[in-house]
Amino acid sequence: MLKESKAHVTRIRALDQLHRGDEIEARLRVGPNYDDVVIRRGSVQETAPGIGVVWILDRLSGMRKAINADECSVWRVA
Repeated sequence: MLKESKAHVTRIRALDQLHRGDEIEARLRVGPNYDDVVIRRGSVQETAPGIGVVWILDRLSGMRKAINADECSVWRVA
């Protein structure tokens, strides 16, 4: 029998902690009484910490997407 493993997630507070190939989630806060909503998930392609942007290869669409760290929180999924 296989055990179902739960992914370990860590909040990224500085984009320079990310590396190409890291699996991340972008989450949007919807209110004080609700959990954050995952709006994007994928692997890191490129980072621009100076302007607060990370580009990912979106897992759902397969397209390259930009994530602005000022608009949402970024979480590493391991």
